Amino acid sequence: MKGSSRVDVAERRRWMVAFVVAVGVGASGVAPADGPADFRMVGVMHQNLAAVNEIDEGVVYDDFARVKKGAVTLKANAAAIDGKDFASLHLTQNKKDVFEGYLSTQKRIADEISKAAGRKNAKAVLQGIKELIDGACVKCHSEFRERDEGRTPRVLFMRSLLSSVRLLNRGIAMDDYALVAREAREIGATAHILTWSQVVESMFLVDDPEDRAEFRQYFETLSSQAIRVEHAATQRDSKMVSAATELMLAEGCVGCHDQFRDEIKERVKQMR
Repeated sequence: MKGSSRVDVAERRRWMVAFVVAVGVGASGVAPADGPADFRMVGVMHQNLAAVNEIDEGVVYDDFARVKKGAVTLKANAAAIDGKDFASLHLTQNKKDVFEGYLSTQKRIADEISKAAGRKNAKAVLQGIKELIDGACVKCHSEFRERDEGRTPRVLFMRSLLSSVRLLNRGIAMDDYALVAREAREIGATAHILTWSQVVESMFLVDDPEDRAEFRQYFETLSSQAIRVEHAATQRDSKMVSAATELMLAEGCVGCHDQFRDEIKERVKQMR
């Protein structure tokens, strides 16, 4: 860090693994309190992702008040879930104990991130996020996450991208360039994560080297065109926004679906 709170490129990239979720990037809102317990849980998970995003942007902009705000949300969400009997999740007492252990880990790390924010220690904040992802999120997902197709990380990533595309199109229709720029930035961040080898191989099951290179290229196109959309939006250049959006969808999303979607679905079925 060389005496500064700025984040170097390597550290930034390591942190972006945690962002995954850049997955839920842009996701917001908790499901109604009277809804099924598992859907309320998904809502809380979306809030957690938004909180991690808050911490990320706070570190990038040296805004440690935002970092602390995100940490407070992470702790509050864990506390809100801890001890509740989510009958629809069908947890045994042993599973409940394990689950509550992960929630305790989240609360502890959230406190550590909050303290690091008070010291304006960006490196400690990033270390806390890494520990949160490795020690709570990933382990908890491996233990409890539903394996149905609608809840896999792969599908959640795609839903997050779709949500951002919809909002981007809404921004174009309403001449809301701030909305266009924001959603383009989130599309670009999410697409960049999906180019990483570990994600391509483990999440999308693309194991052939040539296929991996082609798959990665689609997401690199999606990311680069999203950057163009964001830049054009900041310039309020409607023609460039439309052109870059068209390329982003045609050469990124549609091209990848045509080439890989059916094959990936088949591989998922074979694993069950």
